[in-house]
Amino acid sequence: MAAAGALALAACNPAPTDTGGSPSAAALPAEGTAELRVCFGANDPPRSLRANTAGFDIDVARFVAEALGRRLRIVWLPEQPQTDIESTDVDYRPLLAGECDAQLSVAGIEPVTRFRGRLALSAPYYGAAFELIPANADFRWGQPFAETVAVYSNSVAHVAIDAAGVSWTMQASTDDILHAVANGSAAAALVWGPDLAAFEIDWNEAFEPPPVLRWNLHAVARHDDPLLAELDRVFASAPFRAQVQSLQAEHRIPARAPFATVYSAERLMALRSRSQ
Repeated sequence: MAAAGALALAACNPAPTDTGGSPSAAALPAEGTAELRVCFGANDPPRSLRANTAGFDIDVARFVAEALGRRLRIVWLPEQPQTDIESTDVDYRPLLAGECDAQLSVAGIEPVTRFRGRLALSAPYYGAAFELIPANADFRWGQPFAETVAVYSNSVAHVAIDAAGVSWTMQASTDDILHAVANGSAAAALVWGPDLAAFEIDWNEAFEPPPVLRWNLHAVARHDDPLLAELDRVFASAPFRAQVQSLQAEHRIPARAPFATVYSAERLMALRSRSQ
């Protein structure tokens, strides 16, 4: 179904314009056709990858552009050097400067808090969480677990599993986490769900991550842009929700709809207090 959906989407959508920054005259759509300019990271799988103009969020943007009757223009963000192991900074300067109209997969309000009054979030269009692997792991949150769980070093999952009183092994990357499970150093692991898209490994679909381990993902646009209301309308539609589910399956992203309750700094602080 996912493959069929992708083929149908490719057939009904014009190919996106790929620009390295500002639009060029040669790349402009036909006269009278509005553009939807979306900024993407050049190397941000599974959301976007410039090498083959592919990714979950690129496919989402194609669908949104079609629903709005616009032509998608991809604006690639300049690559930012990663300064530390947990660097998740996103460059919003092109959006603020009007070089693009939106960015996707923004995990809640915290990443754009310092831009309040300048940027605003759409309604969420999918959820993402730390997922339990392997698929047959019998760990249940809030219940005793006698074995070790592998977690990403100094992450929210690390704080949460420590507060739960479960033995853990701290790893420096998703590769290391998977290796710890494979060699028996850990019986299970918590991995950021979208990261699993790059690996041929299944997650435990019965696992219910607690609110502190889950986020809603939004689009972000300039706060006074009417596009925000248009995005909310598309995101609320049944065809869009069905397409997102199909794309999650195609890109091997855990199929999570937006959550009713999600991570907050208060929830994390409560966990930290409990673990001390």
